[in-house]
Amino acid sequence: MYLSKMQIVGTACRNPYEIHRALWELFPENTEDKRDFLFRVERTDSHRAEILMQSVRKPEKSSPNVQSIESRAYLLTLHEGQRLRFLLVSNPIRTISDEKGRKSATGDPKKCRVPLIRDEDQKGWLVRKFDECASLETLIVDRKTPFYFRKDKEDRFGKIQPVIFQGVLNVREPETFVCLIRKGIGPAKAFGCGLLSLARG
Repeated sequence: MYLSKMQIVGTACRNPYEIHRALWELFPENTEDKRDFLFRVERTDSHRAEILMQSVRKPEKSSPNVQSIESRAYLLTLHEGQRLRFLLVSNPIRTISDEKGRKSATGDPKKCRVPLIRDEDQKGWLVRKFDECASLETLIVDRKTPFYFRKDKEDRFGKIQPVIFQGVLNVREPETFVCLIRKGIGPAKAFGCGLLSLARG
C-alpha cells in the first residue's frame, strides 16, 4: 500500500464527493471500476484542501485539480500486544427497516441507515468494529461538521455526520487488523470516512 499527501485546489476542494472524483483521476484506468483507496480531508478552506490518502496502487497520473503529491510505501508490520495511537474519521450508523414498509429491487424489506448520535452508541459501534482484532485502551469522540448531499436517482437530500475517534488501542490479531485497515471502517468512504491512521503509542 501507499500513503500520499496532496492538495486539491479549485472548486473540487469544497465538496468531499468532488475530492473523491479528483482522486480517481490520479490512477491508471481500472477496468473493474473498483475503488482501492481511502482518504481523509486534513485541512480545508475555500481555495484548497489538504488530503491524506491510503491506496493499493501508487498515484501515477496528473490532474488539474491536484497541486502536489507526496507518496511513500506503507508497510504494515504489526504484532500481537502492540500499543498504538490512532485517529479515525468515520460515520457510525445502524441499519433499520424502512419506516414506510418499502421494498428493495429484490423484494426484500428496504433498509435505511440511521446515524448514531449518543457518545455511548458511537463508542460501542467502534468497539464492535475492532472486536476481532484490537481492544481500546483510551477513546475520545468528537463530531465534525456534517456533509450534505443530493441523491439524484431518488431526488432527495441526505446528511452524513462524521465523527472523529482518537485514542490508544492494543493489537490482538495482527492479520485481521491489517485487513480492517485496508478495507476501511464504516460507510461513507466516498466522503472521506474510514481511513484509520496509526502511530506508536
